Amino acid sequence: MQSKGSIDNIEDVCTDLNQLLNTCSLVPVWFVRVELAERDDQRVRDSVANAVALPYGAYTKVAFESSAGVQFFCPQQHSKSGDIQRTVAMPTRILTFSIAKDSDKLALAIEAIRENHSYEEPVIYITEGMASRADYSADRDNPNRWWNRGFDI
Repeated sequence: MQSKGSIDNIEDVCTDLNQLLNTCSLVPVWFVRVELAERDDQRVRDSVANAVALPYGAYTKVAFESSAGVQFFCPQQHSKSGDIQRTVAMPTRILTFSIAKDSDKLALAIEAIRENHSYEEPVIYITEGMASRADYSADRDNPNRWWNRGFDI
């Protein structure tokens, strides 16, 4: 396993770490982060879920959306807005999700975002990483799990 700042082969690191884990395993994924105006959040999230299902273990449509922050940008000459010579502050949320490290699925997700986003230039960041997957047979009796604590979803 590597200890320097970058990972040469994420699959090998997952394999190495999985030998040390008891209650879960790690899988290679693409992490996708998208900045969304409020008018876009539900539409973009639904379109990505329809395109690639957004699976995470035994669940689908798994994504995270932050509360509103502020995105800043200054349109330039060749943008649809033209060169407006001022910085725009736009209330924005962050949608994040992971998908299997599969180029075809990543392409489908990116196209779903771009097709349904209202921006001319949607802000999309993609990074390689690892995500955990539970061993559903190993910890059903764990007292910290919601079903053993009397909670409902």
